[in-house]
Amino acid sequence: MLTILFRTVAVYATLIVIMRIMGKRQIGELELTDLVTTLLVSEIASLPVTNPEIPLLHALVPMLILLILEVFSSVILLFFPRLKNLVSARPTVIIHNGRLCQSALRQIRLSLDELMSEVRQQGLTDLSQVEAAILEKNGNLTVIPKPAYAPPTAKDLGVSPPDEGLMHIVYSNNTYSKSGLALIGRDRAWLERQLAHRSLDPRTLFCVTANKKGTLYWIPKEKKK
Repeated sequence: MLTILFRTVAVYATLIVIMRIMGKRQIGELELTDLVTTLLVSEIASLPVTNPEIPLLHALVPMLILLILEVFSSVILLFFPRLKNLVSARPTVIIHNGRLCQSALRQIRLSLDELMSEVRQQGLTDLSQVEAAILEKNGNLTVIPKPAYAPPTAKDLGVSPPDEGLMHIVYSNNTYSKSGLALIGRDRAWLERQLAHRSLDPRTLFCVTANKKGTLYWIPKEKKK
């Protein structure tokens, strides 16, 4: 039992390191090489856990080799972007200047019903309202409506809304967030003064967010029933 526990912890720790180095992209955003590496690593990682007769190194070494290959291939593709076309799909234009490219639909094996479903999810009701539609490398469909069907922007309406800035979590789980405070150029002492000025006890707060302008927003803790 201890052997299995040790093997599981070792494989788990190795996977954490490998995935941390590979980055935080989601499965749908993985390049082909990333996806192949992920599948192989997950398959190899399960072997010493399910079969105690397999030496642990027989799994750890291949996993580390795959990691090295993945990092090496990423660096090569970074310096030689043309090679990326060999291992990565290109974006496919499905609708261009309001015209449906039927050959593109057949090429990517996308049915008209699937295309209409994606268009409706963008708030449009018909293909005639679409200026362009592109199937991106990660499998997502980008739909650009024609100007007449695009929602108006502040510029279109001739207004200039105030820039409130991005809110960051500065306090949660009874802990002050150093990283969140650093993002807005403040420190813990500043936040404590702001809370005291508003007669707020941090122990009664679920979380606090703030922006660079010093605007605060807080959510009190729910009372226990």
